[in-house]
Amino acid sequence: MKTFRTLEQSRKDLQEIQEYVDLIEKYQPKNLVQLVIHAYVIYGSIAKTASVLNAQGYAIEHGEISSIIKNTPDKEDLLHKKVKSLYLKKTRSNRRVSKSLFY
Repeated sequence: MKTFRTLEQSRKDLQEIQEYVDLIEKYQPKNLVQLVIHAYVIYGSIAKTASVLNAQGYAIEHGEISSIIKNTPDKEDLLHKKVKSLYLKKTRSNRRVSKSLFY
């Protein structure tokens, strides 16, 4: 645990995590975009996601995976919305550094 949490905060965190796990477990990919999202959630790495999908016969590169994640999700694709949000939060510092290099 990174920060001190009260009992009530911990219960809320636990509920959010459980909802996220349920969303992942019930997710049924119907196209390549959803397959990429699902694989990324499972493996947590663009490189690992590319490796797994390429082993399954798809020809997909790292840049394509990050583009798929950053694209606007369908309205009813809750997992893609959550993944995009988390991915952008995770990569925020990298985007700020690269942006400042050009100005």
